[in-house]
Amino acid sequence: MSGNSSNFRQRRLSNINQAQVEAAGGSAAGAQGRGRRLSMSPEMGAKTEKDLPFPKEVVGTFSCHGVEPGHRQGETNAKINQDRGVVMYPFANAEGTQGKYALFCVYDGHGQNGDKVSEYTARNVANTLEALLKDGGGNALPPAEGLKKAFLDVDMALKNDRSIDADLSGTTAVVLLYEFIDGTKAKVWSANAGDSRATMQSAGSKVTDLTEDQKPNTPDEQKRIEKAGGFVSPPEEEWGGPARVWLDKNMTLPGLAMGRSIGDHVVSSVGVIAEPEVKEWEIDTSKDEMIVMASDGVWEFIESADACKVINKVKAAQKEDDATVQVTKLIETAAAKWRQEEGDYRDDITAICIKLKGIHEHHQKMVAGAGA
Repeated sequence: MSGNSSNFRQRRLSNINQAQVEAAGGSAAGAQGRGRRLSMSPEMGAKTEKDLPFPKEVVGTFSCHGVEPGHRQGETNAKINQDRGVVMYPFANAEGTQGKYALFCVYDGHGQNGDKVSEYTARNVANTLEALLKDGGGNALPPAEGLKKAFLDVDMALKNDRSIDADLSGTTAVVLLYEFIDGTKAKVWSANAGDSRATMQSAGSKVTDLTEDQKPNTPDEQKRIEKAGGFVSPPEEEWGGPARVWLDKNMTLPGLAMGRSIGDHVVSSVGVIAEPEVKEWEIDTSKDEMIVMASDGVWEFIESADACKVINKVKAAQKEDDATVQVTKLIETAAAKWRQEEGDYRDDITAICIKLKGIHEHHQKMVAGAGA
């Protein structure tokens, strides 16, 4: 669903500061405790914000705009960056708690208004989920239910908000709600709609995907879509194109390359849903080392284990463990893969690297500071 050369627009960076958040009507502080800190992935090369939710050495996040063919041979034009990476901490503070939760998100917009949809989703999933987890009337939802309802509520609100045409535009969404239990233990709920992904590395270089990509030809996705009257075309063998969802067997519209998304309302009647697949995970920082989240700009040509290897290689060459340097190298590696495989086309690329022991140490400092 990418545009053609006649639809090129000036690229739009995705770094947003607190003043912009407040000006746009977002919440810059939690109801209790230390003010909520929100950061969105800055474009590669941009300066990192000073007031981050976590130190940049502990949580690294960057984004790289895509490119499309220019009007002349060998020329490329920058695409608008439709990705958003979001980090929030403390998140959904209940009364008497200090930073119980953190929130990590990657959104990959697509279609003519994909940047607007991903921006809308980035803000509203967080605010909706926070309200659902904190309900002061005793109606707070458990995390898994809250995540599902947040996705669905935001999708419905987007459908009713006609200021953004999301009929043929949408966004993937991979969200991790991270609950700190004690010094080394945590729970994580992963919520995924689409083909962005979160993966975790544990001791011994064991890699576990926390989410599953929802491609149109994934068996369960295809079964649901076809049962609803939609059509799924197989991957293109000749040029490597993905499987796609269509309204009709003549493959007229829209050619969506995922089975679930927020937005894309023209295919909601044929089985493309916004409801995420939610899984619960136990974390133990004595053995679990890091989580990598990324849009499919990384996963198109790099497997989960290989992404972790890129980060490990950079770490081995560093004097100090720095997640921001490592995730930047991952994005550079992914961009090089796109150049090698696709030449003058590159998707937007966004990634987040979370050092698990590091965020626990930071959390303990914040709790100790708040109690002093």
